[in-house]
Amino acid sequence: MNNPTSNFQLPTSKRDLAALALIAALVLVFFWRILTPRELDRAAFPPGDFTDQFWMFRVETARAFAQGRLPLWSDYFNSGHPFLADVQSAIFYPISLVWTLAVVAVRGENFSLFALELEAIFHFILAGAFTYLFARRVLESRLAALVSALTFTFGGYLTSYPPQQLAILETATWLPLALLFLDCVIARSEATKQSPPGQLGIASQQSLAMTGAGITLGIAALAGHPQTFLFVIYACAIFYFWRVAQIPNPNDTNYELRITNYELRFHASRFIAIILIAAGLSAAQWIPSLEYQLVSTRAALDWAEAARGFSTVDPLQMILPGFTSAFQSPLYIGILPLWLAMFALFTRRARAIKFWALLAVGALIVSFGFYAFGYALLYLFAPGFAIFRGQERLALVVSFALAILAGFGMREMLQRDVDRRALRRAWALLPMGITISVMFVITLFVSGTVRQSGRVAFLGDRAGLMVLLFTLATALIAARWRARAWRAFAGLALALIAFDLFSVGNAAYNATTIPRFPANEIARALQNDPGIFRVADENQLPGHFGIAYRVEEIGGISPLRIARYDRLRELPEEKLYPLLNVRYLITARPGFENAEIIAEQDKTRVLRLNDPMPRAWFAPFVLVNANDQQVLDVLAQNSTDFWYLAFLAEPPAFPLPAPPVRQPPEKTAHAAEFQHITPEHARVIVNASADGAVVLSENYFYPGWRAFVDGVETKIARANVALSAVPVRAGARQIEFIFDPWSVKIGIAISALTILALIAWRVRR
Repeated sequence: MNNPTSNFQLPTSKRDLAALALIAALVLVFFWRILTPRELDRAAFPPGDFTDQFWMFRVETARAFAQGRLPLWSDYFNSGHPFLADVQSAIFYPISLVWTLAVVAVRGENFSLFALELEAIFHFILAGAFTYLFARRVLESRLAALVSALTFTFGGYLTSYPPQQLAILETATWLPLALLFLDCVIARSEATKQSPPGQLGIASQQSLAMTGAGITLGIAALAGHPQTFLFVIYACAIFYFWRVAQIPNPNDTNYELRITNYELRFHASRFIAIILIAAGLSAAQWIPSLEYQLVSTRAALDWAEAARGFSTVDPLQMILPGFTSAFQSPLYIGILPLWLAMFALFTRRARAIKFWALLAVGALIVSFGFYAFGYALLYLFAPGFAIFRGQERLALVVSFALAILAGFGMREMLQRDVDRRALRRAWALLPMGITISVMFVITLFVSGTVRQSGRVAFLGDRAGLMVLLFTLATALIAARWRARAWRAFAGLALALIAFDLFSVGNAAYNATTIPRFPANEIARALQNDPGIFRVADENQLPGHFGIAYRVEEIGGISPLRIARYDRLRELPEEKLYPLLNVRYLITARPGFENAEIIAEQDKTRVLRLNDPMPRAWFAPFVLVNANDQQVLDVLAQNSTDFWYLAFLAEPPAFPLPAPPVRQPPEKTAHAAEFQHITPEHARVIVNASADGAVVLSENYFYPGWRAFVDGVETKIARANVALSAVPVRAGARQIEFIFDPWSVKIGIAISALTILALIAWRVRR
């Protein structure tokens, strides 16, 4: 497959550098409307998770960095959220960390949407460059490597939902580089087996390749999408052990594959060492995230939710982009690359071609989820597959494998000694497939024109383009078969691939640059209140508007939430809102005659609710009940008074009074003074008339939060299903709440020690 004695080096030839420059230039052209300085032409990434989730998370991170602190906790959504532990915050991902610090150094805490768009575009350049480097090594052809790089970079996968889900894009980017380093590890093993004893440098080169693979996978793990990282790990493992199986025995006269059990264990130990390096480097993120996962809504998934994937009609995306979604066709790699992949299979039976074909087919079968039995086997026996939903995200592996196959096809097309019979056999099938495909497109076009509904209606706009692409691909392949002008063919092929993928893929990045979080009447009304309160929104504002407007809300669009907090939100509004310190409701519903309207825009109103409860209060009576459902049933009753009664999940450190059988005729509310210092630090001052519990309307997230009553650490109790409480004695008390999770300290320490160990190891060698 490769020259086993060749070393991995960065490309220094002018042609390789020109190829990398071409990839970067094409990425800039693809996103020209994002980058153009001309205001009239400027576009933006479309509204969605990119703007509401990832941009707002980066804004929160930039603010924390500008204040000189690590963003462990956020007050702006979900009534308090363990921000760093949320894996999609990706605070320690090296590229975003350096970029955010650079932006903060120049612009302070004002991290713009354009800054995040630049980060995403940069990852397209990296994905193209890494794919070119890997394909250049595997294919040993610059033009073929360019085909693979363009196909993967601008294909339907990377240009569909990964940019919206920025963590997916940034994780997937590192797959080709990890494969490159793993291939270098195996190449060093081949060189060791075939070289005379005592040859210098090979062991050092192998350890360097192992270190590179571990660092690359560690960076991918920090990018913030565990499911995509799981796919990267499995793809790397499959490729690595397939390459191990290809190591030949030089003592065998037939040069067949020979590997002993000892050698297999030896290579397995090396792969485990690579994984350990990656785990150590990424510990700063995955240890806090694992702690959060155990108490989150994603702690467990059943089969029905985990097994969702592509429908059985989705493979039609390969020839009909947009068939199942207007802007998302993750299986589309382009017409010519698809034919090149088929051409590779028909012209040569090389092991490498079979491997990438089987990898693409296997990943496609698993991506169907419950529609095909393949996923069930992984769900039952493969670690990790049972804890993630959305198996269609395996389009990453399908797309990458097909891109490499397209490179093989291009290499075979450029061969001057290609088997003419195999060429004719492949060519006989290509027009047939093209003819059938074009007829299918025309049929659906007619159907979509006559009946403008369903999945076929889109073809009214795209059918002409697809017919043109089919025709151009047919003519180009026919010309290559009949002529020897391989340079012209290569240039036209690259141009056709770019034209095809640019035409299909960049429509999603032409959104009008309308401010996502404008400074409107609703925002000003909330910001004008200097008090401590929360807001409830009934889907009137974009996700994570709390971060944008610096107001605290009880909702949010982060896919991870504390499970008990979700249980608490089952309460009816009239009971939930007081518990969560909700002062304002943003709604378009009629009614609410008793609430004061403080702002109105179109049909959206901001209502000030009557008698909201404070952020903290003193409850003179407690009941101990660990059954959340029973507590929720009691809290939902109109007779329950939150001011006087708190339900604790476990007995307090000292006895607290239970509620009397009859309520006293006169009741006085016991508010507490809540002082917000930072998201990770709060102070409560209370003058308790008797022993009782100070209830804090903050998410209970044990063991991160610590409480100190008059300087003495006191255990925090879980109150009212999902809130926090501290038992106090009678008298004036000062309570400090500090979020100081050990998981973060341990994770950072492990990552730091791993970096120091790698540096020391390389220095010694």
